[in-house]
Amino acid sequence: MKNERKHQAWNFWSVFVFLSAVGLVGFLLKRKGVNIEEMTFREALVIILASFRTTRILVFEKIFKYFRDALKRRENMYVIGTIHAMITCPWCAGVWATLIIIVLFYLVPFGVLLVYVLALAGLASMMILVSNLLHMYT
Repeated sequence: MKNERKHQAWNFWSVFVFLSAVGLVGFLLKRKGVNIEEMTFREALVIILASFRTTRILVFEKIFKYFRDALKRRENMYVIGTIHAMITCPWCAGVWATLIIIVLFYLVPFGVLLVYVLALAGLASMMILVSNLLHMYT
């Protein structure tokens, strides 16, 4: 029970870390002159697809399996347990991935190239998922 409460406390504090990160990114976007409210549909679509692909890479793909497994072995360490929970939950990882994609897209020189690569890979991934679903039903 005591360990569970400590994990819950770390999960609670991770919300404030995320909100602080959002605030920092907002400040940096404003400083650069980017108004996120003026995002075009194309930019939003690219960010959505790149976030989708990044989330799948973090949560499900083999490339991060070693990292996920290493965190799982140290899950009893509270901060590590919270990080493990965040990268094994698609909903949690998706929020963090989207924030990272926004930073790459708007704030990192040549980061937009990586975002486009991830967006196109996300679209390809969706096509594979749809193809697999159609194959299951035929």
